[in-house]
Amino acid sequence: MIGIGFIRKGRTKRLQKVWTTLSSAYRQRIQIRLTLYFLLILVPLVGISLFSNISSMDILEKQTDERTETSLQSVLDNIDISLQDLENLIVLLSMDYSIKPILHEANAILLTSDLYGLYSVMDRLTNVVAINGHIREVSILHSASGMLISTQYGARILEHDNESWYQAVLKANGKTVLYNPLPGEENLFGLETISFMRLMDLQNKEDAANVLVLTVDRGLLQERIQSVQPSPGSSIYLYSADGELVAGTDQNYLRDEWGDSSSGEKRAGKDMLVWRMQSESTGWSIVMIQPELELYQKSRQLSQITNLIIGISIILALFISYGVYKWISSPLRELIFGMKQMRMGKLSIRLTRKRSDEFGALTDAFNQMIAEQQLLIRDVYEHQLQSSKTELKFLHSQINPHFLYNTLDSIYWTAKNYDVNEISEMVLNLSKFFRLSLSKGREVFTVAETVTHLEYYLRVQQFRFMDQFTVRFDIAEDTKELRVLKLLLQPVVENAILHGLEKRGTGGELVISSSLQEGSLCLTVKDNGMGISEERLDFIRSEIEKLNRQENLVTITENSVKDLFGIRNVVGRMKLYYGIDAMLFMDSVWQEGTTITLQIPLERLMEKPA
Repeated sequence: MIGIGFIRKGRTKRLQKVWTTLSSAYRQRIQIRLTLYFLLILVPLVGISLFSNISSMDILEKQTDERTETSLQSVLDNIDISLQDLENLIVLLSMDYSIKPILHEANAILLTSDLYGLYSVMDRLTNVVAINGHIREVSILHSASGMLISTQYGARILEHDNESWYQAVLKANGKTVLYNPLPGEENLFGLETISFMRLMDLQNKEDAANVLVLTVDRGLLQERIQSVQPSPGSSIYLYSADGELVAGTDQNYLRDEWGDSSSGEKRAGKDMLVWRMQSESTGWSIVMIQPELELYQKSRQLSQITNLIIGISIILALFISYGVYKWISSPLRELIFGMKQMRMGKLSIRLTRKRSDEFGALTDAFNQMIAEQQLLIRDVYEHQLQSSKTELKFLHSQINPHFLYNTLDSIYWTAKNYDVNEISEMVLNLSKFFRLSLSKGREVFTVAETVTHLEYYLRVQQFRFMDQFTVRFDIAEDTKELRVLKLLLQPVVENAILHGLEKRGTGGELVISSSLQEGSLCLTVKDNGMGISEERLDFIRSEIEKLNRQENLVTITENSVKDLFGIRNVVGRMKLYYGIDAMLFMDSVWQEGTTITLQIPLERLMEKPA
């Protein structure tokens, strides 16, 4: 009992799991719901079609039963009448007083007078055959002499005492006996015939052994039953009261194969339908066998057509539901994709309007919303930028450039007077660096001016680190007059010195280069410092990739990661002034050095910065 309970619990859990999975799919997927709804629409059609098929089969079956039973009963009644006529005739002949004396007077050894009498009996029987056309032959066996006189074959002597048919007639004691040899057996009265035998007058025991025989063609009965045969593929059989096969359209069947069917019964066997009708008066029966395929062929064709229509309807429902799902889900998927892009900060995303219905209006509304969002963000950022510019200009206004330059100039000449050349050169470069940095409020430099500005800055750093590294510039001629943002490279150069060359010690080299590649200006800062570890490099690259994809300019400078402030500042300025196509790339090998490349579209360089 414990084991059975455990199995039941396991089945229950599996069923619950299946039900949960199906319910979840139904709730979460529109396609499944649409498909189910379309299939539910077909349920009445399928139900009515199947019900109609079953009903038509039942009606056809009942009509066939009634029609077949009526036909069989009609034939059986006709045969009963014929059998009754034969019975009356055989009784009448057996009691014929013109025949009985002749048979009685005939001796065991026939004399001429006896033969003459028997021939006169034959003439009497010939007249009977002539009057009754359905009788083929009438015969009388004179038991004492063994003489069989026949209207068909004349007279002949038989050894009849041990014959089975003769013994059957004797046992019947005056009742009519059917003589129905099996196919292939010897027939006394001709092939394809059946005979009805009866003893002559039972009142005279001396004549009781004489036998009267009426013979009819088996084909006559076969023609009668064949008249109701519905099709060439069907078979019909006539059985005697003893269950012997008397006539049939197919002699290959055993004579008792269908003999045990009850009256009016229809049963399936060997893909056949069987009907049997039995006479209440004679006990004879008629059996008809018809293949199921013949009876139900047309109805099955109709059923197959109906099933085909149902199958096509289901397939069409599946295709239509899928088409409707695609028709609905396609714009929804595009809208979801656009929302995901918007959430990632890509405000330049726009959806293509492909429809003129409600989904088209929804697409237009989304595009309008994201455009307004983009304008709003830019307005906010420009407001913040304007505030920063105002603050910077205010700071500049607080600085007296002449005072700064005069002070640095005084320090320079004091150092020269005391022959401290290093201090004087450092102060001179610092003075030039500040002079270019302020540059009367200019926001952009040419690449050549940027290089000059970096030279002053780098010379100060070389004094600071006691010439631990050298600097080399590789500036392409076709880039020198291009205008870039002021101080754009300075944070990158500073990172290269502080995080790369300083940790190396002596022998460091810093290379600053520019080139034009595929419609963009590429500014590269390369050092042979300590480089960056692989784990740290992966993190920095992922952050740079996020910055390169970022379209929300406000969030670039508001990120909480503080150790990448310099890079974040450079990327933010590039995105603001040169658009989303401006990129920053980093490559580094541990203990070999780091390379940072700034890529700026040329078409934006030709415009006046905002």
